[in-house]
Amino acid sequence: MSAKFVVYYRVSTKKQGESGLGLQAQQTYIHHFIDQENIAREFTEIQSGGDFETRLVLQKALTLCRDNNYTLAVAKIDRLSRKTEDALYIYNVLNGNLFSCDIPNLDKFTLTLFMAIADRERELISIRTKQALDVKRAEIGEWRNSSIPVNAWKKGQDRIKEKARLNVNNKRATELIILYKDKGLTLQQIADKLNENGFATSSGKSFHRTTVKRLWDRSEILCIKKQDL
Repeated sequence: MSAKFVVYYRVSTKKQGESGLGLQAQQTYIHHFIDQENIAREFTEIQSGGDFETRLVLQKALTLCRDNNYTLAVAKIDRLSRKTEDALYIYNVLNGNLFSCDIPNLDKFTLTLFMAIADRERELISIRTKQALDVKRAEIGEWRNSSIPVNAWKKGQDRIKEKARLNVNNKRATELIILYKDKGLTLQQIADKLNENGFATSSGKSFHRTTVKRLWDRSEILCIKKQDL
């Protein structure tokens, strides 16, 4: 990449900012995709997501980009914003000069899809989490069985989180397949779109028309089952 980039990192708490937890991972992503000589400046903000207008460090990064026609770069799009409208506003303010490591070949259409799917998934996760915690409270009155060693419990939680992460990626891929199908794209065109945007199958391989068809057929079956309920 020959363009100049302004990098924006965000961590949610002061503790994360001081320890490098979260920040180091973001730096690893950025420096994998962007050569150091192409980075004009790096900003780090210690603040939760919220409205982007309240993030003064982000405002400085945006101003620097606008004044010099630089591209704003983030490791993950949720470091920029968790709200679709805010992400699109920033995209427009920068005239499209936005790069995110988790959305290769980012354009306005792809950004809108990713943000909309992420919004919906967060809403569903919140609902499922609340229901699960309510059930747990009713059953044992605490979050963790005290008879289970802490280390073993944490390992179990890590496995659950990893499974959930893969499940979320599959759901996002399926959501995109449905959207692309509705727009009239062929199975091969959909596979190409998913590969261009950094998606991979559950086994870590590229998408082909057959894997796209499998997910599409599965989504059709789920729709039929829901209608029968």
